[in-house]
Amino acid sequence: MFSMKPKCARLVLGPLDKITIKGRDYRWQSSDEFGHVLLPTQSLGQPVAEGFSDEELNDLLSKDQFQHEVFYYDEAKVRARLRAGGAISLFQLTDKEQAVMLERQEFCDLLLQKEAADPKFKRTDASIKDALVSIFGVICERNAARVAEGKSQRCDQKFEMGKCPAPRTVRRWLKAYEECGLDIMALRDGHHRSGNEFSSLDPGVYALVVKHANAWADIRRPSMKGQHEALTTEINLINQEREADGQPQLKIPAKSTFRRAIKKIPAFEAYAGRHGAEAAKRKFTVVGSGMTIIRPFQRLVMDGWKTQLSTINVKMGEWDLMTPADKKKAERVRLVLHGSECTATRCVTGIRYSTTENKETAIATLRMSVSDKSAYAKAAGCKSDWPMTARPGSVHTDTGSAWIATEFRSSVADLRATLENAPVGVPQHRGHFERLFGTLDRGFLPNFSGRTFANVVDKGDYDPGAEASMFVDKIGGPLIRYIVDKYHHTPHAGLFGKTPYEAWHELVDKYGILPKPGRDELRNVFGPKVERSLDHRGVRIAGIHYQSAKLQEYRRKIGDGKVAVKFDPEDLGRVSVWVDEGWLAVPAMRGKFDHVHLNVWVEAMKDLRRRNLVQANLSRHYVDEALLAISAIGSLPWNARISRHRPSQLRTSTAMNANCCTGSTSSERTIRPPL
Repeated sequence: MFSMKPKCARLVLGPLDKITIKGRDYRWQSSDEFGHVLLPTQSLGQPVAEGFSDEELNDLLSKDQFQHEVFYYDEAKVRARLRAGGAISLFQLTDKEQAVMLERQEFCDLLLQKEAADPKFKRTDASIKDALVSIFGVICERNAARVAEGKSQRCDQKFEMGKCPAPRTVRRWLKAYEECGLDIMALRDGHHRSGNEFSSLDPGVYALVVKHANAWADIRRPSMKGQHEALTTEINLINQEREADGQPQLKIPAKSTFRRAIKKIPAFEAYAGRHGAEAAKRKFTVVGSGMTIIRPFQRLVMDGWKTQLSTINVKMGEWDLMTPADKKKAERVRLVLHGSECTATRCVTGIRYSTTENKETAIATLRMSVSDKSAYAKAAGCKSDWPMTARPGSVHTDTGSAWIATEFRSSVADLRATLENAPVGVPQHRGHFERLFGTLDRGFLPNFSGRTFANVVDKGDYDPGAEASMFVDKIGGPLIRYIVDKYHHTPHAGLFGKTPYEAWHELVDKYGILPKPGRDELRNVFGPKVERSLDHRGVRIAGIHYQSAKLQEYRRKIGDGKVAVKFDPEDLGRVSVWVDEGWLAVPAMRGKFDHVHLNVWVEAMKDLRRRNLVQANLSRHYVDEALLAISAIGSLPWNARISRHRPSQLRTSTAMNANCCTGSTSSERTIRPPL
């Protein structure tokens, strides 16, 4: 058993970084072995310096009270934010804008690579035009690979792609890209600033539109069509007078223009006008939980590797229930390992596997690299810890479809890291990771039967499928245990005999690391985006309601409807809701869901339903007895039921009974048995 004292990570802060501690913004002043001196950016009079040790900052980081934005005050970054309308990351933009900016970045990056590789290249229209021919072909090939999504490319797979941009256009992109420090946000166009702020309607007509739109929010609840007809009638009367005076006619606004004017009325005011103030208060009332008492990652290499091991693609719990014939027919697969490695320390920072190399697993591996991995090590039974977590400076991959996918590139850009794609057919650019795969092949896989080996000569007559002994859903634990306890603590030749674990702590103490992304940033970068209904209970994800005052303030403005929501399957404590062109973090309304995984919550709900079902079966006999008793009462004659339940109503004569039987028209026939 390894007995290691946990060490505090030394953080790297710079003079151009934006540091936020408990909601207050700071700038870095100086650092030494004892800590960091920070100055508040907003203060009365002369700023007062404050000191923070690495222990304090790490504690604040663990409590999500410390945010760090690299080079936030850098002139190039400021210029990029100004060009992008204040946006600092791709996740703040629409999917369409993200695709456009990523395509422009690809043109610029390939052109810069061409300029660096070809000394004869000049930034003239003719030279750029010649270069764009090959660059356009490369991008077209990449788009074809993206649409195939890791599968074989076919002629029926279609993708949209505009024509090749003009050299002047590319030169304009490149100028903005370089002036802003190669920040992708500099490539945003000015469409977000476009639009006429003033109405093109005649001022008199515009006043009438506002008048009749406000009249729609009336307790009599007139229809939009009726109000538009009233608007048309009034304008026609005015036009008759203007015609007599020889004045030009006023144009009648279209129904869509009038509908937009009505939609601009705040939802609360509109509902209050049509249904009353009290009804509006009830509809927009807030349901809450009450008062609330709250870097070496300089270069990260990522790649995929098809393991030389045949695994059984059947759940282990179902294997014992299968017949020998079914066991022979069960599917065998070779898993593809997606991994990331810190080149400075040779530490594995993230590892995932799937049946194919795909963008989803690649993104999950990147997410694992920048997240806390203590739970993985604990679940695998590791004796050592797995502290290799930080924000990467750059991410290096090949040009496989999983690594050039738009979603993966977007995730890297949102982490404010640089993505580097190695040329095709040059694996030595990723030599560290290729060696890691060889280590796993020689050290980890021989522990299991079913190896496929590197070639048919090595395999011989061995049948990997028949000899397969490892299940797909069980290989993750041993693999993590091998990496964390074996690989990280084995002397590495590339580290001059040091272990990756020792190299990590030594370089962290010497150079520090960039703080890892916070919970909200992880969710905004990696979280899946869904659409949910917004109502008085907020939004609901996986049966959990998420609520906040700001969310309800937004609801009072737009009313009930659908909103975009991002959630983190590994942390159900908060979700992000798209509000007023930005993501708003919203906490869970009830329960302690911080750092609770979605799978854990789903299993807990299944277990709760099973328990409730068992409890209901235990009390079923009460229900059965009640039904039998009620059925028995219903089978008695009506007069017997009366005598049993309502004796006072049995005061009837023999004559009355006779008349009821003989069809007499006596008034006594009106007496009927009580129902």
